[in-house]
Amino acid sequence: MSFFFSSDRRFTYSDSLPYPHGFSTREGGVSAIPHLASLNLGYGRGDEKETVEENYRRFFHSVFGKAALSRRAISDQIHSDILHYAPTGGKYPEGDGFYTDREDVILTVRMADCVPILFAEPKNRLIAAVHAGWRGTVKGIAAKAVDAILSMGGKKEEILVAVGQAIGSCCYEVGEDFMKTVADLRGTAFAGAHIQAREGRLYADVVGMNLAILSEAGVREDRIALSGYCTACDTGSFFSHRASGGQRGTMAAAIMLPSEKKQAFITKP
Repeated sequence: MSFFFSSDRRFTYSDSLPYPHGFSTREGGVSAIPHLASLNLGYGRGDEKETVEENYRRFFHSVFGKAALSRRAISDQIHSDILHYAPTGGKYPEGDGFYTDREDVILTVRMADCVPILFAEPKNRLIAAVHAGWRGTVKGIAAKAVDAILSMGGKKEEILVAVGQAIGSCCYEVGEDFMKTVADLRGTAFAGAHIQAREGRLYADVVGMNLAILSEAGVREDRIALSGYCTACDTGSFFSHRASGGQRGTMAAAIMLPSEKKQAFITKP
């Protein structure tokens, strides 16, 4: 299971998921402010609302074909473990993920170093999307997405997962307080396995944390695809909060369950 850039480089995607989905890059938009150029999908970062929405239109057009913004399920993210069932598009209460069994709803989460994770359970036609910041990660938001899929009648052994671009352990320097918090929430063994010392500094592997949590939740390793891209290493392709000192745009990850009729005509980008 591999990751690819789309032909227009507006997003990456995995060949593991059978439904239209994408993890946006910073390329192919209309944002002109240098640190937002050019596919900024974050409101309140300096772009006009109209600019951000045009960027969403371009991103969605690349991933889903013609897709109205009204189909987008979105919320203000708070680095939590809260997920919402999304029967329709619209603005939902604060939270960091969605799940649905409804067609044509675009589950959308946003990131700029945090871990975006998309889920599909094709046997029962179920999907989910989460924004796994480090706090949400250690609270188990990935496992809660698995539970959400099971609550809709899904089967654990049928779940497929794609983990998009995020800051890697090569670049994510943290402090002793971070390690203590992780140890308090998930135990010292978990913290020690995913936070390593190098040259007197601590570096965290948040992607690895999510993989471990998904494994604990019963998702098979061979059903998880990893992007392998570090947002902080490749700021030409991705926005990174850490690498930019906070002067950056926002990316998004999105997935949609198409109608079964439409599904027959979907090809990879």
